[in-house]
Amino acid sequence: MNTIKCITLNIVMLSLGLCLSVAGYANAKDLFVDSEVEQRIQSMSSSIDLRYTAEVKKRIKQYTIHQRSASELLLGRISIYFPLIESKLREKGMPDDLKYLAVIESGLIPHAKSGAGAAGLWQFMKPTARMYGMKINRTVDQRRDPEISTEAALDYLQYLYEKYDDWALAMGAYNCGPGNMNRAIRKANSTDFYKVAKYLPRETRGYVPKFIAMSYLMNYYYSHDLTPKMPHSNVLNTATSRVVDRVNFKKLSAKYQLDLETIQLLNPTYIRNFIPNGPEHKLTLPTDKMTDFLSGVESAKPLLLYNHINGKKRMLSDLKEVNSIEVLPLVEIEGPIMRPIPNIPSRYDIQPKNTEVYQLSDKKYMYHTLRRKESLLDVANKYDMELVNLMEVNSYTSHSLPTLGDPIKIIRKE
Repeated sequence: MNTIKCITLNIVMLSLGLCLSVAGYANAKDLFVDSEVEQRIQSMSSSIDLRYTAEVKKRIKQYTIHQRSASELLLGRISIYFPLIESKLREKGMPDDLKYLAVIESGLIPHAKSGAGAAGLWQFMKPTARMYGMKINRTVDQRRDPEISTEAALDYLQYLYEKYDDWALAMGAYNCGPGNMNRAIRKANSTDFYKVAKYLPRETRGYVPKFIAMSYLMNYYYSHDLTPKMPHSNVLNTATSRVVDRVNFKKLSAKYQLDLETIQLLNPTYIRNFIPNGPEHKLTLPTDKMTDFLSGVESAKPLLLYNHINGKKRMLSDLKEVNSIEVLPLVEIEGPIMRPIPNIPSRYDIQPKNTEVYQLSDKKYMYHTLRRKESLLDVANKYDMELVNLMEVNSYTSHSLPTLGDPIKIIRKE
């Protein structure tokens, strides 16, 4: 009898859940008023020309109706990563809305990895990441470091903007590579993204519409009755310190009664649940746990907190100060530690008739075979070429790079 009651109760609860789900879906559909959505988009400030196309509408419906739970989780994650990205954008004088690119690249998940092998918030492929000075080995992957990868991504986006003088084209080139963008511009005989788009790879055609839809979600989620699902305070109130000795995450978890998942989330750079020996490594923990950690570790370096709102850094010489200071999300310990690519030109003329970058049909080439432990930057330097030009000549992108033994096309010097 009890079994029958239990089964009946489960059926009732399941039916109730389905009814609530259907009701929520119906309510979400009612909140989507086409004319209102279009008006909101037109009123938004943006670095690009915002257009309410069929593709944009489809994406907004996806975010606000069909994938509401995922959108609410995403809205919660911005409290972890946007302060850092916004701070870097301000430092470089770049448009604030570029932060939405990280959302469409990775969903703001530092551990995210694509089927093609791209990783991190900004989805760098290994060769491209190494060109930007990121360290990748069996224990460390700096593509997953929010600060280092953001620094590299913004520098690359800035270069693309200086090349195309248009943020929509720069975004598209970030996705498909300058070579593909150059060919599309040449075929369209235009530098208007919406005219160029049909000549771009399919994924890139949807990249800017996805950006517009995500910008809309971030600005008007409340109009669709979406509520951000905020992360635990453990990942919002954090402190970071340099560590010299090896730190085992499992032992750290047991000693300080902190979930291993939280430690992994706060320290995504480290692949194998430990921080290796070395002076360049850092550890991030919830503020109260960091106080305990520093009290028992002589080799840890002084704690440094970073205020992302006013840009001020403060050294904490007294551990007691940790408990009295207002700690903001995503504490960081230093300025940029990425190595820039040397000799990148400030701007290319993107008019097809005036630039040698596009007029390659009359050039003669020679070929270089990529050797072991040789990077594209090494090849470019060897033949006195700009790295970006070398990638364009060979139609390389961050998702399509040569491997060992591949022939690389080199412009023969006259």
